[in-house]
Amino acid sequence: MIRITIPLFLLLTSCASVNYSYFSDLKNVISKNKLNVDESFIQDQPYSFIKISNSKNDAIFVLANITESGIYEWVGQNYERIKTKDGLIVETFGLESDIKFHHHNFSILDDASKIDSYINLYNPDLYYEAISLKKKASVTSINDMNEEIKDIKFVKSVPGIGWTAKESYTFKNNIIFKTKQSINPHMDHLVITFYFKY
Repeated sequence: MIRITIPLFLLLTSCASVNYSYFSDLKNVISKNKLNVDESFIQDQPYSFIKISNSKNDAIFVLANITESGIYEWVGQNYERIKTKDGLIVETFGLESDIKFHHHNFSILDDASKIDSYINLYNPDLYYEAISLKKKASVTSINDMNEEIKDIKFVKSVPGIGWTAKESYTFKNNIIFKTKQSINPHMDHLVITFYFKY
């Protein structure tokens, strides 16, 4: 079972040695804040976490909660929050721009060729706008470690504002491993790598 309860003091002390902040560090306007997640770093973490990268920054978010409906909530050093379902970001709080899906009773792994929902965007604000994710490709293979790798490509579109984005989701043995997705038309895409501790 994945460990999901994080005592607040442990979260604060475990973040002390690395700058996990995603957007607030002024020096990162000029140079990339790069975090090296190697085997030793992974072993040192007591809880599941994600590494998020955009064109300027890397950040670590720690798993804080899993709901009965399969929503994973990840928390950053400055209490930014990202909620994911099957790797898809369904809500954020505290980022430069935030997103919220109103309905997320779907799965990226479903056979459906299209997923429809409604979203809010913040900074700039947009409320209850239709969004769709259209599946463009799904490829399954077996790697050298005998793991089933599934790569799924989607096109995310919000026709009301003319926003489209190409996204990808990679699963290992039906567990999300890596995604590349967008949460706002004014932001770079986000690459998320998932590290689960069992």
